[in-house]
Amino acid sequence: MYKILDIPQVPKELILPIEQVLGLENIFGGKSKNYTIHEVQDDLRVWLQKIFPNNIKFRYQTLVDGVPIHKDRGRDTALNYIIDTGGENVQTVWYEKDKITHNVILPQGVWHELQVNHYHTVTNIQGRRFAITVSNTAKL
Repeated sequence: MYKILDIPQVPKELILPIEQVLGLENIFGGKSKNYTIHEVQDDLRVWLQKIFPNNIKFRYQTLVDGVPIHKDRGRDTALNYIIDTGGENVQTVWYEKDKITHNVILPQGVWHELQVNHYHTVTNIQGRRFAITVSNTAKL
């Protein structure tokens, strides 16, 4: 359902403060008020494109507690980098027929690949989770 990837950390100076990211346009087309998605700025996009040459979408995402159980539309996997976990016991949880099949507490500051074509959510967020997500699809 997930794997930790051996990819360099994002340089801290390329990451905008969360307050600034939340001031950018929220381009999420879904119905949840608990999730936002924002285009990264040019200097971060250039750095990410070098690391992920086969990918085309580079976005910030934020989550607050209450993200519905869902499958991502338009992609099977997500490459994510958690900037702020949103708490000590924040779990990514996968489901099959309303039953938990996997759960993990992902660390900040490392890249991971998530399977997002199965039902999943993020639980126990205190405050706001802040991450970068990378995709090779035009949707997202």
